[in-house]
Amino acid sequence: MSILLDTDVLSAFAKIGGLELINELFSGEEMLITNGVYEELAYIKESGYGFVDQIFTFASNTPMRGDELNIYHSFMEHTNLGKGELQCIAVCIVRNYPFITNDRKAKNFASAKGVLTWDIPDLLKALWVAGIKSKEEVAILMRMLEQKDLMVIKNKNQILESAIDSMI
Repeated sequence: MSILLDTDVLSAFAKIGGLELINELFSGEEMLITNGVYEELAYIKESGYGFVDQIFTFASNTPMRGDELNIYHSFMEHTNLGKGELQCIAVCIVRNYPFITNDRKAKNFASAKGVLTWDIPDLLKALWVAGIKSKEEVAILMRMLEQKDLMVIKNKNQILESAIDSMI
């Protein structure tokens, strides 16, 4: 199976040196980005952010097929989500791939279209539940994401409590 990733998740995990955590969580799965995500990342790199190089070696670019382009174009007429998110969702619909994004609107839109989606809190929970990271290490990851990506994680306790509940 392959997994489509959005710019926000990739950049957040790259900033904390955590892309390998995604590999550990989805062992053996191919990590993919669309041309739209590639272009967003290329712009970030041109702006002087070196962490993008890690992403380009981590994830492969997958071109969109004709039927995916048609879906993508129809989405563009009816939503204001970004190009990268919409391309990922279109590919996921056709190829039945899961999608990882930290954009709530994109996650909700993809879920409504039948796409299995995860966000950063889901990944953090899964790291703890799968035994890849301890509860304390997940708490450290959350602090790192807040510091290095300027991310606001509102539901920190829920992430760790949910992880505890899942283990019981």
